[in-house]
Amino acid sequence: IDPIEFRNFTDVVKVKTVNFDQAVEDFIEDRRRAGTRESTIDYYRRELNLFRRYMIREKDAILNVAEIDEELLDGFVDYLRNDRGNTVGGINSKIRAIRTFLFFCEEVGYLTNNPAKNWKEIKRKEPEINTFTMQQINALLKQPDLRTFTGVRNYCLMLTLLDTGARISEALGIKVDDVLFQENRIYLRNTKTHLNRYVPVSEQLKAVLKRYLQIHDNMSEYVFCTLDGSQLSRNTVRQILHNYGKKAGIKNIRCSPHTFRHTFAKFYILNGGDAFSLMQILGHT
Repeated sequence: IDPIEFRNFTDVVKVKTVNFDQAVEDFIEDRRRAGTRESTIDYYRRELNLFRRYMIREKDAILNVAEIDEELLDGFVDYLRNDRGNTVGGINSKIRAIRTFLFFCEEVGYLTNNPAKNWKEIKRKEPEINTFTMQQINALLKQPDLRTFTGVRNYCLMLTLLDTGARISEALGIKVDDVLFQENRIYLRNTKTHLNRYVPVSEQLKAVLKRYLQIHDNMSEYVFCTLDGSQLSRNTVRQILHNYGKKAGIKNIRCSPHTFRHTFAKFYILNGGDAFSLMQILGHT
């Protein structure tokens, strides 16, 4: 057999024998070697598992990667929209994960005709990002029970988000030694872009942080921790803020960590801040 023909033949055999589950494990391992955050890896695995369940539902089997075609991908989108009632944003999130996986499979030779090449995200009008009013902020800050450790912690965390514009992952990554009271600033770590930075803090936040850290009493290296000293999770914070929003009667605005970040940006500009300084504080490139 001609060497080129033999190589092409072995490529075809390889493509036909790599099944979806094995390809997913290879993809996850590749992401880990590339230094991808565990939260992002969890996102890939979650979305690919949903696609796997759809595959079994439609084909009654786990396909080889090379058997995935455009018809299956388009049917998955219809399933998400019509059967599951996912929003455009939710569908696009799943499309991105599966596209990344299939392009990996193409790169390593698990498939030759990538069905995701022309599989695009659904176009949508960018939603207006709402922010809190001062009245809503005050209502939220009244919700924590300041007679408890968790109440003081949650109050302090909300003020930190409002005062620094930090992403939730950055705020939860603050360590006790990162709070520099003498320098009026806090050190934030960005594990996604690695663009770590110092951000200024107000006298009000400094006072609250000092009182909170006295109660904290070095129970953890992290400022915002659970009662057993472990780092507070993002999902826990999202649920806490959601519950506070319901109790405060806030409607038509998501009570999420990112809304605090946008609220900080709005009031920074309204109080005379300039866009270039804001860009640096927010950690934008």
